Amino acid sequence: MKHFVFAMDTCFSNSIVGVYPYEVRCEILAELGFDGIYVSLSPLELQNADKMAVTKERYGIKVTAAYGGFDISADKSDPGFEQVAKLYDQLPDGCDVELSLSSKDASIGKSSSDGDSKAMDKLEVLLSVADKHNSHVCLYPHIGAWLEKVEDGVRLCKKMNHPGLKTVFCGFHWYAVDGKGLAERIEEASPHLHSVNMCGTRKGGNVAGYTIEPLDCGEMDNFALLCLLNRYGYNGRIGFQGYSIGGDVYAYLRRSLALFRDMEDRLERHPNWGQIARK
Repeated sequence: MKHFVFAMDTCFSNSIVGVYPYEVRCEILAELGFDGIYVSLSPLELQNADKMAVTKERYGIKVTAAYGGFDISADKSDPGFEQVAKLYDQLPDGCDVELSLSSKDASIGKSSSDGDSKAMDKLEVLLSVADKHNSHVCLYPHIGAWLEKVEDGVRLCKKMNHPGLKTVFCGFHWYAVDGKGLAERIEEASPHLHSVNMCGTRKGGNVAGYTIEPLDCGEMDNFALLCLLNRYGYNGRIGFQGYSIGGDVYAYLRRSLALFRDMEDRLERHPNWGQIARK
């Protein structure tokens, strides 16, 4: 089975030379054969809202999701939350918003269910807005955030039981938080899983003590991850994380996409290779 494959625009931001223009990002991804682009929202990036609206028509790729976030301990009138609520009006219909949820309230620890009611109160607002735009609210586990683990996203999805609320599995953030119980995490998340992103990673880097690398590098076995996703019935979108990689983005995205399609073909030819024992 061929997945819808996107690249996160973190691939196109280089600390040495700057950020590739939106049009160039789309041209590169279209030429390489990607299905979509994923945007990390900022005031600067929102200047591209008009361009995002015609991306599918102009380049043949979809703006599949946008990354944002808010502080669960803040009021609904907080400018950060209000900006997230307005995103759906600025993005193409069908574009999901993937959210990192933080907390400035020191009494609410990372992954603590003590913050659930505050988070759900705000998510209710966003879900009503997303529904009008045929979109989802997707919970993005991020190291250092309150919603740090995929289990946190699963917990909120179960509590809210809303068809528009989904969770994300991030290979890098799972590995950097604890890197344990991959099969269990995918099995638990599978009923609520709507988006996955992958990369190569290893200990000893400059991103929370780990690296983010092209798909064929590092210690992460992305074929094993794909096998588990297949085992638990995931057939949704899969993207490539590229934060801090640098270098020739065209070259490493071409390499990563070729490897990913090879992994899909490998699994189809040898489905028994996906029967990886739990550790």
